[in-house]
Amino acid sequence: MAHLSTKSEYAIKALVRLALADGDIPVQGREISAFTGIPPKFLEQVMHALRQGGFVTSQRGKGGGYILARDPAATSFADVIDYVDGFHGGKGRMRGGDQAEPLVAPVWGAVRDCTRAILTAATIADAAARANAAPMYFI
Repeated sequence: MAHLSTKSEYAIKALVRLALADGDIPVQGREISAFTGIPPKFLEQVMHALRQGGFVTSQRGKGGGYILARDPAATSFADVIDYVDGFHGGKGRMRGGDQAEPLVAPVWGAVRDCTRAILTAATIADAAARANAAPMYFI
């Protein structure tokens, strides 16, 4: 999990947007795109992956869109990254086979372990809750 892909980042943002919605009302793709800044064509790919992974369901037709299929409090950032990028989270940090590898590998291992712990503790619901805690500024 040394590298977070753009697809994983977008998937997490899309799930946070859905967590902010009323659970029974579908959110249209254009609303997710506007909220997250995800280009619409890329959003289609992200939402397709999230549907396949069982994170969301979709409804077609007028009033259709996406709905969370899993409890956002039980969905960690690590869950999403593991599904979208695979368990190791994209590209590795270093290549092995040289003399320096055993000297620096413990540091990269510790970084991976800490990163994994943070991403496992962070949930979609936690991120969505920040919207209610954010201060509002009025002019």
